[in-house]
Amino acid sequence: MPQLRQNIITGEWVVIAPERAKRPQDFVIPPSVKVSDKSKCPFCEGSEGYKQNEKVRRAATTNFYVIENKFPAFVEKESKTQLRSFYPEEGFYRARPAVGDHEVIIAKNHDENLIAFDSSKITEMLEVIQDRYIDMKNVEGVVSVMPIYNQGAEAAASIEHPHAQIFASGIVANNVGREMDGAERYYGINGVCVFCDIIKHEKKEKIRIVYENDNFIAITFFAARFPMETWILPKNHESEFENTPKSHMKSLGESLHCVLQKMEKNVKNIPLNFYIHSLPNTFENSASYHWHLEITPRLANYGGYELGSGVIIDIMSPEEAAEYLRKPAKKD
Repeated sequence: MPQLRQNIITGEWVVIAPERAKRPQDFVIPPSVKVSDKSKCPFCEGSEGYKQNEKVRRAATTNFYVIENKFPAFVEKESKTQLRSFYPEEGFYRARPAVGDHEVIIAKNHDENLIAFDSSKITEMLEVIQDRYIDMKNVEGVVSVMPIYNQGAEAAASIEHPHAQIFASGIVANNVGREMDGAERYYGINGVCVFCDIIKHEKKEKIRIVYENDNFIAITFFAARFPMETWILPKNHESEFENTPKSHMKSLGESLHCVLQKMEKNVKNIPLNFYIHSLPNTFENSASYHWHLEITPRLANYGGYELGSGVIIDIMSPEEAAEYLRKPAKKD
C-alpha cells in the first residue's frame, strides 16, 4: 500500500509506492554515445577548446584541471552595489543580478566517467572541489557555494567528458534554505541537530545503512525522492564542508566510491547527480545544520502530479533500495 512519508528536516511530503516498484535490474539505461573525435571535445587536452580553456585555467592537479565556466550561471561583479534588487515592470516583480562565480572541475582522461574513477581519484576530485570552494566563498557578493556532478544525459550532463561544477551565488539555495529552517526548528524543540539524530536513529535501526567507515555514514534517505537516493553524512557534527579535515577527505572519497559502485552493479550506466549542501557563508559553526552529500539516481521522471503538487512519488522504498545496494551483484 502506498505510504506518505515526511522529510524530518524540511517537513515536505513524498509518496513511497512499493506496489509500483521496480527492481534495480528492471531499469535499463542505454550506454552513452562516445565522441570518436576527441579533437572536438572542448575539455580534452590538445583540442581547440582545451587551448582556449588554458587562458581561464584556475587550478590543476595530477588528474584534474579547473576552469571558469564559459557560459556561467553566476558571474563575478566588481562592486557590491550591483547586488541590489531591482523591480521591473512598474515594480511588480523583484529581480537582482546573478552575482557569484561558476567553475568546472575537469578530469583529464576523456575515456573514464565518475563510476570508473577509483577511490583515490574521487578523493583527489573532492580535494580539488574543497580547495576551490574555499577560494570561491571569498568572491565578493558570494553567499553560498554548491558543488555538483551530473553523470549521464538523463542527469543533464551536456558534455560527456567527465567533469564536476561549482556554483557560487549571492543567495542561499532554495533547498538549503528549507533544510536550514527545518533544522533550526528541530534544534529549538529538541536541543540537538536533526542530522545527528538521523545518524543515531539509522545506526540503531540498521535497515537503511548502505556503507560506513570511521568518519562517514551512507544511508538511503527515509523520505527519498528518487529510487536509491543516498545521503553521505559526516558522523561528527560538522556544518561546513570546507572545514572538513584533510585527513577525512580520503574517508569521504572511499564512501562516495563505494556507494557509486553499489549503484552501478545494480543498474548499468546509471545516470545520477550528486551535490553537497553546506552552511552558507553568512553563518558560522551552526549547531543545528550539518553538511552532507546527496546522491540522486535519475531513474524515474516526474509527471504531472509531481510537478503540480510538489509531492514526489518514489517507486522504490528506501528500505528495499538499501537491501539491493548491500547485496553482492547477481550474475546474469
